[in-house]
Amino acid sequence: MSETQQIKKTPYVLGTFIIKYELPIKMIDDINTAYDEAKDLEDWTSQLAGKIAEEKLVNSIMTEDMNTIFLNCFNEYIHHIQKPHWVPTLNTVWINEMRAGEYNPFHYHTSEKTDLGLSSVLVLKRPSTYGKEITKEHEPANGRLEFIGSSHDTLSIPQLRVDAQVGEFYVFPYNTQHGVYPFNGTDETRRTLSYNCDLLKPPKEEDK
Repeated sequence: MSETQQIKKTPYVLGTFIIKYELPIKMIDDINTAYDEAKDLEDWTSQLAGKIAEEKLVNSIMTEDMNTIFLNCFNEYIHHIQKPHWVPTLNTVWINEMRAGEYNPFHYHTSEKTDLGLSSVLVLKRPSTYGKEITKEHEPANGRLEFIGSSHDTLSIPQLRVDAQVGEFYVFPYNTQHGVYPFNGTDETRRTLSYNCDLLKPPKEEDK
């Protein structure tokens, strides 16, 4: 073993955390089935940044068990960043059914109740191909989810681009810029769910 291999390292990270959870496939199947069978879901396109024709509000199809799993992930995120004084409170949840040529421009999330919160992306379905890359096939962008960091220090990591897989659930703060690139060459859809979770301060004793 070389001297370099003997050196121990402990990385410390400053800045925004994005945490990826892997949710049970049964839950993914249950959400897909509930969505496919649902009728009269509210059109949510006017509330969202996406250039996507089919975006539906789906609070009505969330079961108690589903909401518990989502809330547990948000609570774990708060525990991980050591901010226990914030209370995660589920807000709106919607599904994007993204087709070839559609995309989600870079944007951030907001709430009428608070400026502070967590959003998320859960992949429910993805096409078998995202089509041909126009250039730089070794650096694919088609259908990729990308996050923009708030730190632009010379030695920081300013962007994170992921090829998100079915069952992966990404949690991040409301003000984190993120977007999804368009894809081509398929009639299959890229279906994702996003859940907004407000972060509220607990009531003071005198307010109870």
